[in-house]
Amino acid sequence: MITLPDSDSIPDLAWTRLQRWIRGYSWAQVAFLATLVTTIHMVPLAGAHWSSCRLAGATDWTCVAYFHVYEVPLTGLFIHHIIAGLRPISRRMLPYYGVLTLLQIVALFVFCTLESSTLLTALRVDAPAWEVLLLFAGCTGMLIDCGLGVVFALTQLLPALLGPREA
Repeated sequence: MITLPDSDSIPDLAWTRLQRWIRGYSWAQVAFLATLVTTIHMVPLAGAHWSSCRLAGATDWTCVAYFHVYEVPLTGLFIHHIIAGLRPISRRMLPYYGVLTLLQIVALFVFCTLESSTLLTALRVDAPAWEVLLLFAGCTGMLIDCGLGVVFALTQLLPALLGPREA
């Protein structure tokens, strides 16, 4: 069983550095989420339609509803994670933030699997080039964001949570 060290065992300098990392990672999530949500919703507002939700030349609203049922809770998780990271984090709240970060990374990877499936479908149905490009960029961005989260968790967050290793 893993026991967490006493929160006061994190030196002040390391704690300050970790808080900067948390804020930086949170702002990166703001940029990622804003870009993704804006891009996805600008397409229909500009008059184009996603081929993944086209049925007999018209928008399949069941498909649109499915995407939103899947995406809105994940967006809510991202927003909660961002808010938690931008607020001042006490040493007592660090384990909660750590679990929330790991959950967000896993959820993002799962979300990326849905988007990669959508990309493969777009390739199969010969979707317009702009759609394939946007889906590819979205999947690539999600993988980069997953990588950033894993690096943040493994190099900053988990070492602070688990404390110094004993020889």
